[in-house]
Amino acid sequence: MNILHKTLFIGCSLLLLAACGGSPKTPLRNKAGQTARKVQPVRITHIDREQGAQELMLHSIDLIGTPYRYGGSTTAAGFDCSGMVQFVYKNALNVNLPRTARDMAAASRPIPQGRLKTGDLVFFNTGGLSKYSHVGMYIGNGEFIHAPSSRGVIRTEKLDSPYYSKRFIGAHTFF
Repeated sequence: MNILHKTLFIGCSLLLLAACGGSPKTPLRNKAGQTARKVQPVRITHIDREQGAQELMLHSIDLIGTPYRYGGSTTAAGFDCSGMVQFVYKNALNVNLPRTARDMAAASRPIPQGRLKTGDLVFFNTGGLSKYSHVGMYIGNGEFIHAPSSRGVIRTEKLDSPYYSKRFIGAHTFF
């Protein structure tokens, strides 16, 4: 009987160890303590670049003056920066983008600032936990449109303005 107990104990222990080794791994966490996740790339191929840029411009300009609202993503409630970009791409091109500036950066392709075209995204580090804490959309002539929390409405800015030129961290495209 003693041998049977030892055999059962060893067998159960081995079974338990094997089951624990097959359990899902603890997700990786970034410096901010957020769970790391894989973001799928977004590429726009269903529309001509120039036509797409025109649609993005028209839809974004219509939003000038819309109130800023943290977490906002509708014209009725207002927009935050990534909510505005997501809304414009969905309504202009029927393209679903990730919700955050960080995930938009991960889903898009980096380009040199000198190659910016209308509809490309511009990213800034404005002091948030993420390197990509603010996003806007380039509209040409050195300007971008965005939903800043300061002064509370969607508006255009110059990329070379003192505030944004110091915080600019990259240009990206979905085209």
